[in-house]
Amino acid sequence: MLKKILGQMGLNPGRLRLEWLSASEAQRYAATVAEFTDEIRALGPIPAGVEDAAVAKEEVHAG
Repeated sequence: MLKKILGQMGLNPGRLRLEWLSASEAQRYAATVAEFTDEIRALGPIPAGVEDAAVAKEEVHAG
């Protein structure tokens, strides 16, 4: 659901990732974070104007 909302806001849904990890999986945690960091860097910065549009939508729904 949240990935769909991100897409509607103009953000790449690939910027969100959910992983279930145990406290005993330190190596897997480190590998997951490193991999996701690489994916986010490959996507580049959030396009200009997307942040402003998201804030405007929040204000409309809140008020």
